[in-house]
Amino acid sequence: MNDDLEHGLIWWSTHRATFGLVVRDGAVVESAPYARRWALGRDAREIYREGERQKGVSLVWVPATETEQREG
Repeated sequence: MNDDLEHGLIWWSTHRATFGLVVRDGAVVESAPYARRWALGRDAREIYREGERQKGVSLVWVPATETEQREG
């Protein structure tokens, strides 16, 4: 796992759904309605570790560019 989950997107995919979790300052600040109650405000590292432990979950960390970080 990449420990530098400060600004970017966690792409979470299962056989049921695929969605992005927008991360700023290490916490989820935006997500699809499907995951909102579960994810908003949670620590990105905690969510990523949870996904790594679950069978059938695919995760990708997409770091924000420097421009995106300044705009966010």
